[in-house]
Amino acid sequence: MIFLRKKIFVPVAFFCTTLIAPGSTPDKSDAGNIIPVEDIAPEKTEKYASARTEYFALSSESPDAVKQAAELAREVETYFTKNPRLWKILLPPPGFRIQVELFSQDGIFGLRKNADNETTLFISENFSDESESRIMRIRLAQAMIFNLMPTDNPADVPAWISYAAAEESRIGSLPGRRIFLQKKSKTTPVIPPLSILDATEEQLSADRALQINAIWLLRAATKVFHFLDTKKTNEEKFEATFPHIFNDGKFNDETARKFWGTHFYRLIFNAPSGIDLPEESRQALDNALLFTLESNGEEIRLLAGDLVAHRLREEIRQSVADRLSQFSEHFRKVNPVWHNAFAEYGLFLEMFGNPDVDDETLVAQWDKAILARDDAITLGFDIRRALNSAQAKRP
Repeated sequence: MIFLRKKIFVPVAFFCTTLIAPGSTPDKSDAGNIIPVEDIAPEKTEKYASARTEYFALSSESPDAVKQAAELAREVETYFTKNPRLWKILLPPPGFRIQVELFSQDGIFGLRKNADNETTLFISENFSDESESRIMRIRLAQAMIFNLMPTDNPADVPAWISYAAAEESRIGSLPGRRIFLQKKSKTTPVIPPLSILDATEEQLSADRALQINAIWLLRAATKVFHFLDTKKTNEEKFEATFPHIFNDGKFNDETARKFWGTHFYRLIFNAPSGIDLPEESRQALDNALLFTLESNGEEIRLLAGDLVAHRLREEIRQSVADRLSQFSEHFRKVNPVWHNAFAEYGLFLEMFGNPDVDDETLVAQWDKAILARDDAITLGFDIRRALNSAQAKRP
């Protein structure tokens, strides 16, 4: 079998142990130029530029390619080492490195283990843009996971875990990427658990919702080694990883779907992501200022300040109390520009149900909240104007 597709992400189901020799063409009849991985001697590549990270030893004809690949390798291995709950007990001891042989020719990819259980990744040096770098991360993650598994078949590496680990290494600790993932996830449909576990590389590469579900499923697991057990079915892997959701101790597809359907969004909601953009905080405040009430069989919309005259009604007090509970969640990520406005309005909601606070004081607090909102809008414009001016003055 041969990897001949030029710059194409090859599905894991078609892993092989052959490479295209330098100078060969994708012509199937050119069988004489196909060199099995087993026949590539280490000395043919080790003489080139090389770099070492904690878990990878990289080699290439190009020093620049080695440098770029090493940067990606460090980010990938950082994900594994920074998540000890999942990976630390599985990681090999220091000094036990995966060999990465980089080739200038397109279309090369292969994974193998030798008799000493040493893993080697053969791959093309195509990672100059974000798309190619993403593929390189996935291949490095695959090699890491393959190195941890007691198997000689690269096809045993779960595709969804490779994708999830690679994406986690890309996101890293960058607030912007964490925020983007969380916001994107909120509008992502839930994928049934077995569909995630059964997913092929082709399916994952074409379905962003499947990729996002894979990321959160890996985050949800407290133990990952069950997913790497080649002797278990996917049903058994899921059951062993989340045993608490099955009352009778046996896998049930409906139970698994219900669990993931709720747990997926709970994870998204509770995950730290950073602060909102100014316009997002403004939208959250404006939404919280409005209440929808029923009057004479019709729904009417009122500002919170208009409810003061009706604060003795039980349903009104309960509605405001519910809004305060919902609004409080936004304080974890409110933009600093809008912090004061949030604080003033939050105080109004808190005072609303307090019988010791009279109507006049409550109205005054409402006015302070609206004034703080106006100040936040003005401050936002001032900051934007200052930033644009500074950027225009750059040489």
